[in-house]
Amino acid sequence: MGALTSLLRNAEAAGVYWFDRPSAPERKEVEVKAARQGLAFFPVAGQGVRSKEQFLDRFARALDFPDYFGGNWDAFEECLTDLSWRDAPGYVILYEDFDTFAAHAPDQFEVALEILNAAVEFWRDQGKPMFVFLAGEGGSEWGLKSPL
Repeated sequence: MGALTSLLRNAEAAGVYWFDRPSAPERKEVEVKAARQGLAFFPVAGQGVRSKEQFLDRFARALDFPDYFGGNWDAFEECLTDLSWRDAPGYVILYEDFDTFAAHAPDQFEVALEILNAAVEFWRDQGKPMFVFLAGEGGSEWGLKSPL
């Protein structure tokens, strides 16, 4: 059993993690391993994301946020801690190329990290794991831990 499979099997290990680009698993691998654990999988393409608005739009489309999503940080947090339209025993988000957003809007990226961490904690309290994997360069600069 691989390290990613072991991680996804351990609900207590839910959290925000970083995959360094050279060692990052392929999107399909993460999707398959999430599905094997019965976890809903959401791939978020971060290529070219340079602003809060682009970030929120990518997440809204990838996670199929409802029409009432307000396109702001409060609405982002509300939707991440609802997900009633995608009820599952847990969630896996893979945000690829996070480093573009982090480099172009570091203050906004920091807010995004705070909200993602808060969502992980919310779901932990609900008895559902949420794993957020950020793939890209420089995760250690943001205090992110590598899962592998």
